[in-house]
Amino acid sequence: MPERVYDPALTKAHLSNRFALTLIHYFCERFGVDVADRIVETAGLSLEYLQDTERWSSVEFDRRFCDSAALHLCGLQTSPGYDHPLWQHWRDASASMMQRQDMGPMWLLLWALQGPGEFFGDIERMYTRGNRITRMQLVDRRHGAARVRAVMEHEIADRPGACWSRRGFFEAIPTIWSLPPARVEHRECIHLDPAVRHCCYDIYYEERIIDDPVAELQRLRSYVRATLPDLLRRLDASALERRDAELTQRKLAHYLPAHVIEAIRINPEEEVRVGGRLTEGAVLFADVKDFTRRCSELGADEVVRQLNRYFEHMDAVILAHGGIIDKRLGDGIMVVFIDPRGLRPVGELAVAAVRCGLAMLAELPACNAAIAEDGGRPLELRIGVAAGPLVHGNMGSPARLEHTVVGATVNLAARLEAAATPGRLLTQPAFLQNMSLGSSCSHRVIYAKGFGEVPAVELTP
Repeated sequence: MPERVYDPALTKAHLSNRFALTLIHYFCERFGVDVADRIVETAGLSLEYLQDTERWSSVEFDRRFCDSAALHLCGLQTSPGYDHPLWQHWRDASASMMQRQDMGPMWLLLWALQGPGEFFGDIERMYTRGNRITRMQLVDRRHGAARVRAVMEHEIADRPGACWSRRGFFEAIPTIWSLPPARVEHRECIHLDPAVRHCCYDIYYEERIIDDPVAELQRLRSYVRATLPDLLRRLDASALERRDAELTQRKLAHYLPAHVIEAIRINPEEEVRVGGRLTEGAVLFADVKDFTRRCSELGADEVVRQLNRYFEHMDAVILAHGGIIDKRLGDGIMVVFIDPRGLRPVGELAVAAVRCGLAMLAELPACNAAIAEDGGRPLELRIGVAAGPLVHGNMGSPARLEHTVVGATVNLAARLEAAATPGRLLTQPAFLQNMSLGSSCSHRVIYAKGFGEVPAVELTP
């Protein structure tokens, strides 16, 4: 059976499945596995997916889950208002998160804090590890009370279930230390007042007072004895999974850029499907002059030896300048300069590509010296650089994908490389204004197929 592919809009790295599992476990126990499964499937994911604690789900999935629960539990076509009884399930599920049997070793870490006051004093770090779209801010804290603000990143508005989930979470925190639940007043809510931008909670709790340290220590020892066997089993399983993941990533690192591997790790459904996205960046082509003739004159072993020596020198330069080795075309290299986050301007990426190309030309004498030690003739290198719009993504078919860039910018870079003088770099002048690059510079106009006459600048290192 082929592996199920999920809608990438539902698997963005917003909310860790570790948080979602608490709600799923509650629904399974409260309504049965079949009902929980229907709710999750209607929302677009599966119980199997959510049970993988290394994966993430998106705010969009959270919205759909709320709507699906409203449909299957209450017969409603969309999520109800803030005060509807449905949301008490979110509150109760979050409160159940603090039960020791469900928390495992995490309970020990929290118990080591002095009490609720210290927890709420560090709420931003405590809450945000598995939530990349809601940031908790401590507004005020005094003895027995704290005010906390939930800030939604990127103006994302969630369903009322998220408000009630946070409320249940805050209420249950003191129970870690066997204290009564906190009293929570939801003073400001984006679902109750359209003028409010963030939710704000006033939390009142009893401070922890240890009357009998010996009894408290005995309680801790009992918990450790009960928890330790399961903890050791989890550590063994986690170590095996981590070893397998590291081996897989090490193998992938030889074939894919680091940012692609990281994107696959965070959101595999989005990063292993056919498709692309528009971006801007720079493309560098490098090619060895007359290498085809060199291949016909040398044996296969010597050709491979010289190529590997050449790649060894050039790859180090490319990586040092932030380039992504997109592909090798025989003796040619295609290098891409993009910012996956989209923050660096294209002009800056173009300059980085030009600096990289000049550094490659400067490195060539050292490469040739190494080849000469083996009795080989020196190589001559041509480089072309272009910058502009690109389509970046997975090309091919589900049978075999290639992560690459395509577009007119790629074609122009290839044309510039073909027209470059050996030992020089040919690029567009637009991105090099007021830049002192290379030891010499000459302006040319070349004819590039598909582009006509193209003004260019030729540089030497």
